Amino acid sequence: MRHIIALLCLTLSPMGIAASLQLPNRAETVLVNGKASQQQSSVKLDLSMPDNMQQIAFRYQARYRDNGSQNNFISDVVILRFQASEQNYQLTLPTINSASRANQFNDQPTITLTDNTGKSIVFTQDKLMKSGLQIGRDFAQEIAQYNGSGAIAAIASAKRITSKTTTVAPVVPIAIMPVAIVPVAKMTEVTASNNTADTQVNKTEDITQAEISRMLDYWYQKANPNTQAEFKAKIN
Repeated sequence: MRHIIALLCLTLSPMGIAASLQLPNRAETVLVNGKASQQQSSVKLDLSMPDNMQQIAFRYQARYRDNGSQNNFISDVVILRFQASEQNYQLTLPTINSASRANQFNDQPTITLTDNTGKSIVFTQDKLMKSGLQIGRDFAQEIAQYNGSGAIAAIASAKRITSKTTTVAPVVPIAIMPVAIVPVAKMTEVTASNNTADTQVNKTEDITQAEISRMLDYWYQKANPNTQAEFKAKIN
């Protein structure tokens, strides 16, 4: 009997409270509630946050073929803020299988957040942007500055909890500014005809410096500390 009572107490205690967010394929977190994090399947939510407000920052990646060329799409860092309770949530993103769908996601992301019962959850979204060199970004520092600015998807740190009652503003989805898609490889067959070659070359998209910077940042974040240090030594 004592074992049963102890088990019930453990189940009903705050330590037994759990909540999580299930991520779709090819979505990877960079921040979870202000802390750097790289997770691709399930994110444990922190119900000790003020008003249970969660802030997940992630990138969406996809590969698709367009006009015979293989392309790699990597979105900017998207910030998702929502109020959680003791349950599991599911994040759903659209399929990216063409350049038009990639542009559509950038222009107006179709993001769906649902709970255990399939009910849609209201959320706020924004982007974590940084100008200049993208290599070696300190996402934790950036999100701290973002939250301090009181931006639309900002949250309060768990360390800032006070006895005062906080009024939470209604959460309203916003549009996200477009970002570029990143071509991985452009394979153009040049025929003997100069006119045909010129036409095919015109169809080939140039890789912009912004796209190169985004790709470099992506692979830098994937590298281990030794590889990152070697890369920094090379560019210095």
